[in-house]
Amino acid sequence: MSNRIINSPVERFTRILFSKVIQRLAVVVSEEHLSFSQVAALHIIDREGVVNVNDISTSLNLSMSATSRMIDELVKKDLIERKEDQENRRAKTLSLTTSGKKFMDTLSIERVKIIEESAQALADKVPLKILKIVSSKIFKNNSEAKK
Repeated sequence: MSNRIINSPVERFTRILFSKVIQRLAVVVSEEHLSFSQVAALHIIDREGVVNVNDISTSLNLSMSATSRMIDELVKKDLIERKEDQENRRAKTLSLTTSGKKFMDTLSIERVKIIEESAQALADKVPLKILKIVSSKIFKNNSEAKK
């Protein structure tokens, strides 16, 4: 299976696209002095709305102490807020602050710009059939994920 994927038209297309997205987002993220794990945590919180520290620890396969330190930094940067869980006062919930939401919106805007620019630049190089395959897989996966 993996041999069929490597160097397939879809793999080459997505590798180029992903590479450009990561490169640009690395610039935006470095301006905020964030680690990859911190950005991943912000994405989890953005997607879920409200999570607890254990959710982040489990999702990112980090120890609780490493997760707590990472969360402390995100709180200091005013990207997330930590509150007492109403159902379990020993637990803390995490959510994005207004600044955190703005930062995530900036990442989204940059990601979409890069994808649009890359798709436009690659449109002449990549056969329409490949773009249709990629598009159908992306939208199929999105609709399955929402179920």
